[in-house]
Amino acid sequence: MRATALALLLSAAPALAEELIRVRVSELPERVEEVRLEDYVAGVVSGEMPASFPAEALKAQAVAARSYALTRKIEAQAANRRWDIATGVLAQVYRHGAASPAARAAADATAGEVLVSGMEPVEAYFHASCGGTTEAGLPALGRDLPYLASVACGRCERAPGARWSARIDARALGAAAGLRGAATGARVSARTASGRAERVEISAGGRRASVLATDLRQRLGYARLPSLAFDVRAERGAFVFDGRGQGHGAGLCQWGAAGLAREGKGYREILLHYYPGADVARMY
Repeated sequence: MRATALALLLSAAPALAEELIRVRVSELPERVEEVRLEDYVAGVVSGEMPASFPAEALKAQAVAARSYALTRKIEAQAANRRWDIATGVLAQVYRHGAASPAARAAADATAGEVLVSGMEPVEAYFHASCGGTTEAGLPALGRDLPYLASVACGRCERAPGARWSARIDARALGAAAGLRGAATGARVSARTASGRAERVEISAGGRRASVLATDLRQRLGYARLPSLAFDVRAERGAFVFDGRGQGHGAGLCQWGAAGLAREGKGYREILLHYYPGADVARMY
């Protein structure tokens, strides 16, 4: 279905200069706006990256945003959904009608370029900073995709929140684990190949729970636990999570992309580093 849909898009290349995408800009009440894909891409680049980032990093973000948007559009067509993509941190942050000149330039310079694997557009997930190494798609997002592999980065040390610490009240941690009462112990019981927490064992008296780290982060809040690259320790009626990086860690590391661009890497080279095995193809 996905490959067939992309093949149809490619065969209609002359019309794609005005390719449209339906963006759900509001959920309650639901409001859907149809905008030009390139305007949408510029809005995402503005929402996701500082305008001060190097031009090649902004271009890499533009291609990633365009690619991800097309996967959602194909999905929406298959599901007969009235909108293609939502907005916000769980989709792509989109600034409607407020693209910076730098973001617009990045969208224009890469217009029509999409990351592909075979005949399918790539689910080009991205995050703020990986803390040194990106995460594979399966542990990060439940997406076992070859181009979402763990790769070395090492260029995001200066990102805001590159190192962070979160203090979680013992009662809040116990509740997040589904235990009655305050947590009395917590430890990372399993880690992924990249070193991120995979499971956290939490105890409350004689009761214990083994919680998927992704679930624990969701329950406590993405802002409270910025990533799964953490250690945990007890401290005076609470538990302190010491971590690094911001986001799920899969795909493009935005601050790492900026670092690679400052080293002279072009946007295509940046993209192929973070999405190994993928290719950049011009659709129109």
